[in-house]
Formats: sequence, C-alpha cells, structure tokens
Amino acid sequence: MAPAGVSIRNFLALLGLLSGLILTVPAAINPAVAQNVYVASGVPVDVTGDAATLRDQAVLMAQREALKKILAEIAPADQVAGLQLPSDDEIGGWVADVEIEEEKMAATHYVGRYTIRFAAAPVQEFLSGQGVAFAETRSKQMLVIPVYTDETGTTGLWGPTNQWLAAWTTRPAGNALVPIVVPRGDLDDQNTLSATEALGGNEPKLEFMGERYQAGDVAVAEAQMSAPGADGQRTLTLNVTRYSAEGPQAFKDTLTGPAADPDGLMAQGVATVQAMLEGAWKSANLVDPNQRTTLSVHVPLTGIEQWIAIKRHLAQVSLIKGVNLKELAKSGADLEISYAGAEDQFIRALAQADLNLVPSGEGVATLTLAGSGGTPTP
Repeated sequence: MAPAGVSIRNFLALLGLLSGLILTVPAAINPAVAQNVYVASGVPVDVTGDAATLRDQAVLMAQREALKKILAEIAPADQVAGLQLPSDDEIGGWVADVEIEEEKMAATHYVGRYTIRFAAAPVQEFLSGQGVAFAETRSKQMLVIPVYTDETGTTGLWGPTNQWLAAWTTRPAGNALVPIVVPRGDLDDQNTLSATEALGGNEPKLEFMGERYQAGDVAVAEAQMSAPGADGQRTLTLNVTRYSAEGPQAFKDTLTGPAADPDGLMAQGVATVQAMLEGAWKSANLVDPNQRTTLSVHVPLTGIEQWIAIKRHLAQVSLIKGVNLKELAKSGADLEISYAGAEDQFIRALAQADLNLVPSGEGVATLTLAGSGGTPTP
C-alpha cells in the first residue's frame, strides 16, 4: 500500500527515483562494512635504530605485522604461512589509516602499539592472485556464557567465584570474524539462567539470553580446572557448545600449565575457545575468490520504507559483487544479484545482515527482511 497522502503514480515514481541507488549502494558501502575484518588492533612494535627514523620504521613494521595478523584471521593458516608478502611500499599503499594507540621513545629505542586499517580490495586481490580462499563474512555478535568448575568440583556461573568469567571480561579487544560478548552477571542474568541450565542446553533460556545481549548465536563454554599435580602442572579442560540456527556444535580441548599460574592458564583457555569458534566460522565461510554466481531474486514490498531498508541491509553483505534491478513495482522488486562463494555461504552472509533468502527451486529466490513477514527493522 502507498504511504498516506501519496498517490499510486507518485509512489511508483518515488520508487523509480530510489531504485537507481541500489546499483551503487553495495559498491559504495560494502568496502566500509568489509573494513571491519581488515583492521588489526593492538599491533606491538619494538624498534632500535636511528632516532630520526624510529617512528617511520615502527610504522612499516606495524603495517607488515598487521597484514600478517589479518591474513591469518581470514585465510587458512597453512596457506598464509607460505605466502610471500609484498614490499613495504606496496603494503603501505593498501593502508587506509594508521592509529598510534601507545608509544614510548628513547634516543635509539621505540616501543609502541598500533591499529592499522587496510582497504579491503587490495587484500582481496592479493589473496585471489595467490589462489587462496578467504572468509570476510563477519558473524553477528556471539554471546559466550562461561561456566567454571573449580578444582574441588564445584560448578558455578555467577558471582566472584567464577574466575573463568573474570578471564573473559579482561580478554584483549579485537576485530575478529566472530565478535564476542560475555554476560554482565547482573540480577537479570542470575534470575534467567543457572549453571545447570546452561550446561544442560536449555535452549529457550539460552535464546532469551542471546536476545538480551543482541547476539546471533550463544556458546556455553565450560572450563574445568584440575588440582595441582605432582609434576607442578594443572590441566584446564574445555567443553564448548555453540547453539545456532544450524544446530548445536561441540568443541573440546585440554590445556596444561604451571600450577602456580591458574590465571595464565585461563587466559590461554579464553584464547583457545576464541580460536575454536573463529576457526569453525572461518572454515564454513571460506570463499573461492574465483567463484561467482548470479541469482534471480524477488523482493516483496509493501512500501518505500521497506525498499530503503532492504537496500541498506544488502549493502552490509560483503559477498555481493553486483546488483541489477530488473523490475520495480508497487508489490515488489525483481533483482539479479551476483555474489561470491557458494549458495549456503551467501544465505548465511545474508542472515548476518538480517535478510532471509528462500530459494524456490525454480530459479527465482525470495528475499525478505528478518522478522514477521519481512517487516522493516530499525
């Protein structure tokens, strides 16, 4: 239905004016969105040399180390390890922004920490030229619920005795493919979910917690700390279950460390769980850079606002390489969308942008906004 006060003719004319934007939105906005996974923060540098060039040397080192970090996050580690990186000058040409987080300089010694932001296109082209698949679809925020079992066998979730939760709240920040948030542990959290319910996989309550923290998926991460052994070591057993629309996925690992440093062992455990979750997401979303598919899509519409919202959400999907508007009417739009990767990867990428794609099996898929009947989201 046309908005109040707008005739059908004017409504369609306005849709026509807005339709031109869809051809340029992905190209104009996607690089900025994709930039999330092409940012490396907390990159340390330690340089000794000529005082006049210390900072310049530090920047070159930070750019190279940042690129290594990003490549390791978005591409298979074994393939990245064998890559010959470009020269410092070429890498510098890929950099969009350099931020000095911290620095200390003496006469011949410089120590600092940097955030480096790369343009997406040259990094993608580099990997494509090397024939290396990569993942650039960033998942929605994931809620990790840390449950701790101490050396006495006591299991808890909330309160000061959960040292595992404390380890998660002090983890280093990052721009990972899987952004993670942990619960605050306030009264609402405590009244919603118990350790027993979390470990038992009470999906209604876990889903409620996920909604509370605006998370796409929820992972229950249990850490079991052993008592000190005769060898002066402890073990930390990790049992992780990720709950998503695709079903539960379980991960396990066991770490060993000095009995006198349980905090260090738990910090290692946090990094291990993050790597588990990241690795699973990356493996599922590795895209063959040379694979391209064109799909015919119908978008049901009920008004201008919905059309604008659809375009805004499409602009968040980095796998989209082109959109061609074939027909626009009051009742809907017909598009041809060119995307990288396989169909299941594309559907998953759309879901991260709150878009639902339902293939028809007859060559035309239906695209709607997530929610009841594709109602526009804010």
